[in-house]
Formats: sequence, structure tokens, C-alpha cells
Amino acid sequence: MMATNVLTKAELRYIHKLMRTPCDASNKEGPGFHIDGGGKANALLLQLATQTRLTFEAQFDEFCMSFPLQLNEDEFHNLRLQLAPPTIYERGPTMRTWRLQLEQPLPLLEEDGEESPLSVHELSPDSLVVDTSHKRRAPRHFHLQLALPGEGSLQINARRISEARDGMAAYEVEFPEGRDAERVRSFLYAQHQKLHPELQPELPDDLVN
Repeated sequence: MMATNVLTKAELRYIHKLMRTPCDASNKEGPGFHIDGGGKANALLLQLATQTRLTFEAQFDEFCMSFPLQLNEDEFHNLRLQLAPPTIYERGPTMRTWRLQLEQPLPLLEEDGEESPLSVHELSPDSLVVDTSHKRRAPRHFHLQLALPGEGSLQINARRISEARDGMAAYEVEFPEGRDAERVRSFLYAQHQKLHPELQPELPDDLVN
């Protein structure tokens, strides 16, 4: 059984500080920090990083956040641990990926930027709930673009996994372009913070600004 880790406000504040700090244009590295546990400990960390997926887990009463970690070594053998936007899970009898219910559905776009007949009503890092309308059957597969609010569009490949009577269908999605999956997780993380302010630490003004 997975143990529950209780984070202090200081630890939560530090995570939020890392995730809120914008990357410098000349340095595309994500938020993170340098570590030095000595030669043996550093070698062990590097070995683990090459053989398995490293994550940082933050657990709450109803949610679990899994932050992917990437370990990099520079030419001077200094280690930097980078923190990526998390995947958020809902805890319960079965842990499942948290899905954002969109107040304003997001249209799926054709290659030329025109709106398709499909629109996204719920979004998670690996799935969509799509309104296919009652006038047509939900396609088994589609390759379209999703425009997140305030950002450019990103390409998605989708495969239908279930279909409902009200014109809705659930799709499993993949993101063929590099860091698009991370962009989706970052968007969901920001929306989760707005919907659940009780999980957020009180941040000083200079950190928020």
C-alpha cells in the first residue's frame, strides 16, 4: 500500500514557486534545482534515472499529483533535477486521472484552422470527452488540433474508447509533437489550482507577482 506523504506549507510553497517561475528565453530548462549528494549518491541517482521513470508524488485527501522528474548532468558532473507539470489523479477505490470539465467547450480544429464539427467538453492528459453532435456517428479515429485558451493549437491523435447516447464520446489521445503533452498538463495544473484553492498554500505577494 502506498504511504501518504503530508507536505508542509513550506514544501507546497516551494513547489508552487518552482512551477510559477518562468523560463528564461535563452534557457529552456524547466523549473528545478541543483543537487549534490556526493559521488556515490549522484552515481546512484544517474543510474536510477537511466533505468526508470522518476517522479515526485504529492498526496492529498482527494487528489494525488505526480510530477515527472528529469535528471541532467553537465560537463562538470553537476546534477540538476528538473520538475515538469504534474499529472493529477483523483483518489478513491480506484485512482484515476483527473478530468477537467470545461465551462466553455473547446473546438477541435482542422489542419487549415477551421473549426471541425467536434468540440471538447472534458480534458485530461490522456483523454477527451467530445461532443460529436447527434447528427453524426462518433469517428473511430481522428487527427485534429486543439487550441488551449491563450495558447497556440497543438496536434492530437485520438482513438474512440466509448460512446454515449447523448452525442458524447470518450477518446484516448496522444500528442505527436514534443512537449505538447507537457503543455496540456501545465494547463490542467493551473485550472486545478483555480478550482481547488483550499489545496494551495498562502503565497507571499512577491512570489505571485
